[in-house]
Amino acid sequence: MKTQHSTNDIIPQIKAQQLDAIISENQFKIIDVRNPKGIETQGAIPNAINIPFETVDNALNPNDPNFNKVFNSEGPFLFCCTGGVMSYMSAIKAQEKGIRNVNNLEGGHSAWLKLKQEANVI
Repeated sequence: MKTQHSTNDIIPQIKAQQLDAIISENQFKIIDVRNPKGIETQGAIPNAINIPFETVDNALNPNDPNFNKVFNSEGPFLFCCTGGVMSYMSAIKAQEKGIRNVNNLEGGHSAWLKLKQEANVI
């Protein structure tokens, strides 16, 4: 049975400006839901675990053979994708499965990449 979303279900947004610090501090479990081809063409996020969007449901289900043990940890989790929408949907799925400390990268990988390009870091 699906439960209705309450205001407590809103996923906190992490700004792209915070991602470099998050990567260097290594406190978040970064879940990249882009497909491997997207990561290959757009670039990877250091230390991110790739769980393609199509497989998120299975990866979150402890009874599924494709369950990802990263979800046994307390997190915090940072979901990301290209633009922030698929990762937001994935974060909601995780929250619905009882995963706590779930966050979404606002604007996704492209927002982070844009910041880097503007700063001439890449």
